[in-house]
Amino acid sequence: MLDFDLSTIIWEILNFLVLTVILYFLVFKPMTKRAEERAIEKAALRAALQRDQMDAQQRLEELDRRLINLDEEIEKIIDQAYVNSQSQQEELLEATRQEAESIMMEAVAEARKEQEVDIKRLQNDLVETVIHISNETLREVIPPEVHDQLIEEVTRNIWNMGRTDMRMVQNIRESLEERIPTVEVEVPRELTTEQQMKLLNTFNALTDKEVELKVNVRPELVSGIRARVGDIVLDNTIRAHLNSLRDEISQKLETVAKPEDE
Repeated sequence: MLDFDLSTIIWEILNFLVLTVILYFLVFKPMTKRAEERAIEKAALRAALQRDQMDAQQRLEELDRRLINLDEEIEKIIDQAYVNSQSQQEELLEATRQEAESIMMEAVAEARKEQEVDIKRLQNDLVETVIHISNETLREVIPPEVHDQLIEEVTRNIWNMGRTDMRMVQNIRESLEERIPTVEVEVPRELTTEQQMKLLNTFNALTDKEVELKVNVRPELVSGIRARVGDIVLDNTIRAHLNSLRDEISQKLETVAKPEDE
């Protein structure tokens, strides 16, 4: 018959229980916790993988839809490119047309300017020729009496000035206040003694001073007299009348030569 020691059995049981508790806390519980963490990680990875799969599936479906509509999109792009190309061509053609019109207008304006310059030069040449011929002709045909009459007319006008235009007389006198009272006279031929004395008396009265008369002979004046008194020039020569006639003819020619569209 076996002999069991109860205390020994109890002690062994207690040792076993202690060992079991120690193993539970030191080995089994950490392993269980690690297994749970691994399970959680696997679940998270599985969920992420499912999300990635769903996202990939959606992208594939979107790609399939775009591939299905790719021909339509390409056709739209081609149509839009054609429309843009047509618009650019029209803009380029319009810009080219405007540039061509601008160049044409500039060429026409330049040609018109050159034409106007040529016409003006021809007009001036024509007028100068007419005036020159008239000057030479008058020099040959005008009698001495006309010359004397023109001088007499200047003398008469100066005396009338004292009655009709005292402001002019005053201006002449003021212009000689700080000058030597000299009257420069230009005539196409020598003055007679009587004419010189009459002019001298006339200018003395005009300036209210004793003046010195300086006479210069200039045949190109044709006939008449030109006198400078202070800042005033009194010109009653055929040459002056011809110059006035030249200006009048030039103005009339310019009026006739103007283009109708102006």
